Amino acid sequence: MTFLVTALAAACNPSAIQSGPLQVTTAPSGPDTRFTLHAAPHFKINARLVPVLELADGTLLRFRIGLRTADSAYYAEPPGAVLPGRHARVHGTLRASVCRDDERVCRAVRVEI
Repeated sequence: MTFLVTALAAACNPSAIQSGPLQVTTAPSGPDTRFTLHAAPHFKINARLVPVLELADGTLLRFRIGLRTADSAYYAEPPGAVLPGRHARVHGTLRASVCRDDERVCRAVRVEI
């Protein structure tokens, strides 16, 4: 099952985009922009299928920063990624796999930002 959710573009100041089971936050990180992916309550992010944000120019931003559970199946903390430079707005497609706490099957999520 695939969820299709649409969200507004992210501003570079600390901000958030809430869409379904995921929330993307952005914040300055030195001269760069840090993106952090948060799961809604009762959801967890599948770490075996690394979340990726495909930007409008084709650049792939992979959310690999973050601790994983002992079995490496899920992120134990929100995964992050750093995009070089400061960005006032970012457009692209976020793809991730999320699982409900009470289910053994993960679902694909696609978010347009």
